Amino acid sequence: MTRARHAIKWMVILTLCMGWFSLATGDEILDPAGKVTYFKGKVEVFRNHAWQELILHAKVFQSDILRTGKKSRLEVRLVDQSIIRLGSKSELKITQNHFVKGKERTFSATFARGRFYSMVSKLVSGSSKFEVETSNAVAGVRGTTFRIDANQDRSTLVRVYAGAVAVSNAPVYIKTEKSGSIDTPSTKKPNSVQNVKPDRKGRRVVAGPKEVSKKEWEEYVAKAMQEVRVAAGGKIGKPTGFDPDFDAMDEWVAWNTNRDKQLEK
Repeated sequence: MTRARHAIKWMVILTLCMGWFSLATGDEILDPAGKVTYFKGKVEVFRNHAWQELILHAKVFQSDILRTGKKSRLEVRLVDQSIIRLGSKSELKITQNHFVKGKERTFSATFARGRFYSMVSKLVSGSSKFEVETSNAVAGVRGTTFRIDANQDRSTLVRVYAGAVAVSNAPVYIKTEKSGSIDTPSTKKPNSVQNVKPDRKGRRVVAGPKEVSKKEWEEYVAKAMQEVRVAAGGKIGKPTGFDPDFDAMDEWVAWNTNRDKQLEK
């Protein structure tokens, strides 16, 4: 009996130590951010240092990187019933996920490239947030339907269909194609490559990334049927209206609209 109690004691201690070690190393079990409700083509998640294929009803978590292949699509329903979708050749990382039912929600993601669409559930408190960040903009929403295009030229388009989205370019970095190397900068600024004397071979060495000053930071609120465009260098345009009929001709937009109607039934 004494040996049995002794063995149980050490098993309890070992279990507690393992639990403490998991917390200390950041390997704790996380609550899911949501699950896959639709996919087409090749969709993957980067997790545990490797790319894995996603299947229907698969759970996604904070720190996951989601990506779609050519002619592929992905839909994820978040825990709070918000919907996020990725179009063809898109990539998004879930950077923050915290849900307390009926009290608070914090969701943020980094959208690297492609096309993004979302129907966001109404936020439950002033401290809640839902943000999507591209290379040169941050879109913060409070219960709305919107889309983001992160284009190959590094510009960003935010188009709002319902509700409102606050679009900011802070903080933004003016980047060259190859920072600190011999190349052309993405934007023309004072003291840029045009003003740098070339070497004997006609090459110009450009400076590394430069942070935009607070004076250059701007934020605009785009309302329903308005869009905000952010140039590759970070210059942000004021909200303007767009033609809904022309926009509806976009196959990606039309598919999302039909998908929204299906979910509402």
